[in-house]
Formats: sequence, structure tokens, C-alpha cells
Amino acid sequence: MTSTSMTTKSPWAALSRHHRRSLWLLGLIATLILIPWLFGIGVGIWMIVQQGWAWYWWAATLVLLSLALLLLRGLFRAKPPLRMGLDALPGASVAEKRAREALRRRAKAIDANDVHALQHPDAVSTLLVGAFQDVAEAYSPDDPVALWHFTLPELLLMVEDLSQRLRGTLLMDYPVLRHVELSWVMLLLGLTGPLGKLMSVFRVLRWIEPANALTAELRGRVVGQALDGLGGNAKAQIAVMLVEQAGETAIKLYSGGYRRRADELLPTAPTPVAETLTEPLTVLLAGQHNAGKSALLNALLGRAREPVGLLTPATEGCRAYAFHAEQTGALILVDCPGTDGAKREPWLAQAAASDLVIWVAAANRADRAADQRALAALDALTERDATRRRIPRVLVLTQADKLDPPMEWSPPYDIEAGQSLKAQQMREARQAACEQLCMPTHQCALMATRPGQPPWNLDQLYQTIQRVLPEAQQKQLERGMAKEGWFRRAADSFDSIPGVADAAVGAASGAVKKTLARSANRLFSGWSSRR
Repeated sequence: MTSTSMTTKSPWAALSRHHRRSLWLLGLIATLILIPWLFGIGVGIWMIVQQGWAWYWWAATLVLLSLALLLLRGLFRAKPPLRMGLDALPGASVAEKRAREALRRRAKAIDANDVHALQHPDAVSTLLVGAFQDVAEAYSPDDPVALWHFTLPELLLMVEDLSQRLRGTLLMDYPVLRHVELSWVMLLLGLTGPLGKLMSVFRVLRWIEPANALTAELRGRVVGQALDGLGGNAKAQIAVMLVEQAGETAIKLYSGGYRRRADELLPTAPTPVAETLTEPLTVLLAGQHNAGKSALLNALLGRAREPVGLLTPATEGCRAYAFHAEQTGALILVDCPGTDGAKREPWLAQAAASDLVIWVAAANRADRAADQRALAALDALTERDATRRRIPRVLVLTQADKLDPPMEWSPPYDIEAGQSLKAQQMREARQAACEQLCMPTHQCALMATRPGQPPWNLDQLYQTIQRVLPEAQQKQLERGMAKEGWFRRAADSFDSIPGVADAAVGAASGAVKKTLARSANRLFSGWSSRR
């Protein structure tokens, strides 16, 4: 499954940058304290005394120490903790946006001057449960059992995911641990009792991944002693990190991110193209009649158009084609008939099973009412469920060559800064269409296809598609994580009957055996007492 290619930012590097001034001051303080001693060692205290400079040396030492103490006092003043940010990716669902906003409010409420709550033994548990509660209520508002809207397999997969991340960190950063037996660690720790050794080793290994280890260790019995030794700034920073880390995990849990592993995804994505390692995205090509959709498809695919199969079959009347470009990678283009305003159109049904929609409209048309109705129907597919992501889209404005002056066509044209009348008309047409259809400009591309000439501005279209690929990949993952329908649930329920029956028989058999054993014991005791 293709995943969003994003660079993971280290919270420790961010903290270092956030406290750069404080670290610099701390280094300056250490330098000021060491200067007189280093000077004294270098020149020699004996020589200083012999020359009669001892008084000056001690006076300078006192002045520098006083200055260091003043700086140290300013260093430990309360300052707001660094908040890493909980921004959602483009196209996030309404529920996810609500959850992140609630987590931001919770993290913002944490202050270095008011961290007495962290002194309580259950402080960490309270922070974690609070973060999970915020996310659960965002995904299931006004639900008294919102916190428990997940299954046991999802909970186990969440634990499995954390374990795999820890193992990956161990093997990548500490490959020597492949050869270190736990028996050596136990002997090194010098602990007594098998349980104590096991727990101590677990704590040592757990601290290798700080982001997860911090939460795990602070939940231990030493939370009170550990936090007592920290200042207000450190406690507030720890609390903010716990809220953010727990919130990210909760969002993945309640959004269905742990519903199944990658090898268990539902077959909603297209059949992988041969010799590729990932499943290509399903991209729907849709638009009004006579908007230039067929010409655009011909420009993208060329003359040879070989249909391919989809694991989720294309809607009746639609055809799927394999496509590959250097900028976009492998895609599956699904071509559907143009819209005519009917309620049940093929393109709309196909859009529900697609990861990206390329909406085609003519650049030289001023009336956008039909396009607005069609895109509103597209939004309605996901607006009913606040947990679903909006279907990503790209607007392609064809027939740009027909803009005023219509008889002029002498490419290339600089759409962004060109001063010719044609370039100005292109900019204005794109701006008007984007505003009318509520599309950001960076997701709109102008195109022109003329007989006997190569497609104009095709590279710009590829770049526009490339910008929304991360959002489309998230949509593909969401579709793969979707809940099964009633038939699959019924089948799973039927398949579970033998296991439930065996467990019930085993429990009943055990209860009968215990009852018979107790009865026999009582009879034997009564018989013995009569003897």
C-alpha cells in the first residue's frame, strides 16, 4: 500500500532548536565558572601569589560567579513548553480536524507555572486518558461510550505496531543488540529474582525509543520520584509531549488506522500493474459533455489504450486504463461518460471507489452552474460521515487555445507572468473558475489539445496531479481500511460459531466436572463423618 512520503521530524531536534538560547546560556554559564579555574591552572596559583595578584584573581572569580548566578536565575524562569503541532494533512476528515483542535486546546492549557497535577501518581494516566477522550468524542460526539469504539483486534494491532516500531529502532540504530543475549544484561545489572531482572531489562530496552519509552516509563511506580526531581518547565514539556503522542495514536485508532494490517486491506484498490511494488491510485476522469475529456484522455494515454481490470470493478459505462508518467508514477485512469445532471450517474458511483477525481471543464465557458452542482454531489458522498476524508480533486481547464483572442495560438505562454492578451486571459479564466468551483489555484491546470500538435501544458498538469498525490494516497488507505459490509460481518459471525460453541462446551464441561467433584467430596466427607 502506498503511503504518504513525509519526513518525520524528531521531537528531540525540535526541542533543541526551541531551547537553543537556553542551552547557549547554560554553556556560557559553565564557561564563566571554568574561566578562572582554567586560568589559575594554566598560569599557576603559586605564580599568582608570588606576583601579588591573588587578590585580583579572587575578585575576578567572585564577579564572574555572581554574573553566572544572575544568568542561571534567568535561565530557570518559567517559559511556555514547545508544542510540536498537531496539524492535519490536506483533505483530513471533519472528525480528525475536530480531534486535533481539541488536542491543541488541551496542550495549550498546560503551563509551566501550573503543573501540580503531574505530582499525582496517576498524572500520566490522566493525561493519556484525557487525550484519548478528546479524540473519541470528536469521532463520536454525544456518545457515552465513545472511548470504547474499537475492537479487540484493533487494540492488539496498535500494540503490535508500537512493538514493531521499537524493534525497527533497535535493529537500525543498535545492530549490535542482535548479538547481545539477555543473560549478559541480567548479569551486568546484578539483580536478584527473575521478575526483577526481567522488568529491569525491559525498562533498559524500552528507553531506547524515547518517544514511546517516555510514556511507558512514566506510567511506572517511580512516577512520583522521577517527576519530583524535575522543574516546572520540564514537567510541562513532558505533559505536552504525552498529550501529542497519545493524541496521534488515538486518531489512528478511532479513524480505523488499526482496523487491519497492510496485507489485510480490503480489495478496493486496483490490481497492481505488472512489475510495480505498490498498488497504483485509482484516478477518475469526469466532467461535462463536450468539455474536452476525450481529447485529454487521448493526450494522456496516446493512441493505444488497453483497458485493465480493477479488484473493485469499474462502474457500468466506465473503462479503466493503466497510466504511467515520471512525475506521477503508476496510476489507473477510469474514464466515465460525461455528466448530464441525472441523480444516479456512473461517474458519481465510480467516484466513491476512486482516490482522486480529475474534473474537466472548458476554460472558455463562463457558466459554471452545472460544474458546481456536480462537485457538490461529489462532496455529498463524504459529508454524511464526518470520519471520512473528502475525495481529492484536480481541476483541468481544457480548450485554453479558444480564449481571447481565439485565432491566436503561438505557444509557449507564461501563464503566471506573461503580458500578452492570451496569457492574461488564461490567468483570469483560471482564477474565475477556481473561485467559482472552490478550488485552490495550485490544484488547477490549463490545457489545450489541437489536431496534429502535441498537448500544450501537459507537464503543468502532471505537476498539479503530483501535488495532490499525498492526499490521494491517504484516501486510498482510508478506502482499504473501510469497514466490511453486512455480508462479510454475517460470514464472520457464522465462522465464529464453532469456536464459540467449543468454548461454551469447554466451559460447561469444566463447570460440570467441578460440580461433580464438589458433590463427591461432600458425599465422601459425610460418609467419613458417619464412620
